[in-house]
Amino acid sequence: MTTQTKRPLNKTIVKSIGWIIMTLLAILLFIMVAPYLTGNPAFFFEEQRVVYIAHTTGIVVHVGGAMLAILIGPFQFLPKSITRRYLNLHRWMGRIYLMAVFVGSIAGLYMATFAYGGFSTRVGFALLAISWFVSGFMAYKRIRAREIQPHRQWMIRNYALTFAGVTLRLWVIMMSVAGIEFLDAYRTVAWLCWVPNLIFAEWIVNRIRSGSK
Repeated sequence: MTTQTKRPLNKTIVKSIGWIIMTLLAILLFIMVAPYLTGNPAFFFEEQRVVYIAHTTGIVVHVGGAMLAILIGPFQFLPKSITRRYLNLHRWMGRIYLMAVFVGSIAGLYMATFAYGGFSTRVGFALLAISWFVSGFMAYKRIRAREIQPHRQWMIRNYALTFAGVTLRLWVIMMSVAGIEFLDAYRTVAWLCWVPNLIFAEWIVNRIRSGSK
């Protein structure tokens, strides 16, 4: 096997492993957060239980939209050979995904105004919700104009923001293990859960633009 043959094969393996990890984490998050959809206060975030009881519709709609989007997302990034073969399914899943993003982000912006941790946390989550909505709208706008590559790039950015639900919990766990006080950790995670995701997404987009896939 030549070096040129090995390189594409290695990239395919890396992409496949990355996709599997991403999908498994998305499923794990769904299992962890799905109880919120019952509206049962016993499952609510302890520090925010009173707030969530007062705004049950807001938190349930936000979680419902986010969970639907995070489960659908990975299947929108399957190889082109698969998405082209099942193009109608890909389109319908894309429509459902974007509707989930729009609903989830609007409810998320509303709930950000009550976020635990004070002003900095509320601003962090509010900007996440706004960025989530705007990137979804740009993805929709590009596909309506039949601009496939820009659409794909905006979808990468958008799913990176959708994935903030996963990274938020990973950062909280790591900071807890490191012995950081929860309030301080949460204030940091309100930004850390999505800004690095967006930077990483932009790196991927730049690689696509340069033709290095």
